[in-house]
Amino acid sequence: MTTPIDTPIANPLHALSDALADVVDSIGRATVAVRGPGRHGGASGVVWRPGVLVTAAHVFRRAPAAIAVVGADGVSVGAALIGLDSATDVAVFRLPTADIAAAPLAGAAGLRTGELAIAVGRSQRGELTSSFGMVNRVAGAWQTWLGGHVDQLIRLDGGIHDGLSGGPVANAAGRVIGIATSALSRGYGVVVPEATVSRVVDDLLAKGHVARAFLGIGAQPVPLPVAAGSDAEETGTGLLITSLVPGGPAAQAGVLIGDIVLAVDGHPATSLHEMRRLLAGQIGQSVPISLLRGGVPAELPLTVAQWPTENRRC
Repeated sequence: MTTPIDTPIANPLHALSDALADVVDSIGRATVAVRGPGRHGGASGVVWRPGVLVTAAHVFRRAPAAIAVVGADGVSVGAALIGLDSATDVAVFRLPTADIAAAPLAGAAGLRTGELAIAVGRSQRGELTSSFGMVNRVAGAWQTWLGGHVDQLIRLDGGIHDGLSGGPVANAAGRVIGIATSALSRGYGVVVPEATVSRVVDDLLAKGHVARAFLGIGAQPVPLPVAAGSDAEETGTGLLITSLVPGGPAAQAGVLIGDIVLAVDGHPATSLHEMRRLLAGQIGQSVPISLLRGGVPAELPLTVAQWPTENRRC
């Protein structure tokens, strides 16, 4: 028995299409177009918390004190800068009202390679825009080229379309896993994960900047020399000082090029990235730095500084 030609047939593609459109509609309620002064291109942003807007920092050559944003009603309103963190490509603005509901966040739910990723934005006139693909790669924490700590690598299977940078990226459940950026990776779009964005928002709201430790050194990992008479084949890893920022914390503490750092404040010196992360809460404090100088152990007091935006070394 054949089905009459005018009888609707259940089609999983129709169900997928409707589900994608529903996610875009839902997330779109918290999504705005971002206009910067003198900019010809467009970007998007997302209401992260009531009255708090998040977008990508790289869309501004210099962060303006205020921007115009356009929501679903097509009306332009002003938003005031709270702060930005170029190292993680996150900019945060204060909206004049908390009437726009914040986007639902995915939280710490496990994300898998191959999951759907739905990027949502708005045109400069306020129309919804979107793109979808899949999560190309999920990995652990990583460091951006500007020294920012990103809690998880979430790489998409393609680039970010014009206008979608700074906008939310949602999973198939319609919850936001982070914001889209084209500035942190070549060839692929990257998602700044929800945990990183929330941490940056917290820091900017509380302090106006992101706490990031600065030691003023360039270094590379080296195997530690084996002690004379020892049967051990290796004794761990230290950081060989290859450069010093003039007047930086390490230089002021008396650290020299050629020293091998063993530990800072009791934490083994395995990488600059890990040391900065561990010392972020001790900015302005003096901590002991243990090192080898010509094979002889030494210890110096070092005052941890706040990372200066114009300097990209540790």
